[in-house]
Amino acid sequence: MTTPNLTSPEAYNAEIIANAVKFTASLFLGRGEYATIEATSREEIDQLAEMLSTEHPTVKSKPVITAFDAAGNQAVISGQPAKAPKAPKAPKAEKPAKEKPAKAAKEPAADKALGKRAQIAADAEAGILPAAPDFSAATHARFRKKLAEIVALVGKADIKALKAYPINPVSSSPKAMDKYRNLAVIALEAQRKAAKAKAKTEESTPEAGQ
Repeated sequence: MTTPNLTSPEAYNAEIIANAVKFTASLFLGRGEYATIEATSREEIDQLAEMLSTEHPTVKSKPVITAFDAAGNQAVISGQPAKAPKAPKAPKAEKPAKEKPAKAAKEPAADKALGKRAQIAADAEAGILPAAPDFSAATHARFRKKLAEIVALVGKADIKALKAYPINPVSSSPKAMDKYRNLAVIALEAQRKAAKAKAKTEESTPEAGQ
């Protein structure tokens, strides 16, 4: 009588399965009842095990498949593949990573040309007065008087009066006047701030004014 390889449980089971002369599939039905079937090959017992599961659809468990060698040694093989697994493929040699061409550095946002609206806003913050809107079209006719009044206040640099001037921006004409008034206020305030800074500098350095 040959004793299977006892170096490890895996080796023991593998040798019994390799030398098996009989296979059984046993399905537990409940309360000590089993449905058991035998075969002489692994392929056949797998098919019969599937048949057992089909015949007992209410049983959720799977049949337990066991292999027996000529000496009566047994090994449970449920869940193991019928065919020996294929040897794993050798890993592919890694391809050298291709060097990507360096992207040209993007130009700083400050270097890009400002949009028209952004430029007008930047000019106002720098103390440059905006141009008055063009009200020559007939659609602006009834707002020309108010625009003239706003332009006059801008000319006088009357910031307080400009801020208090009533404008209801509900249509294109009032919206244009409101935008002009707001930009003018920003520019006039920037001019006033620059003038105060200059005067302060001259006071601290009298020789500069001589």
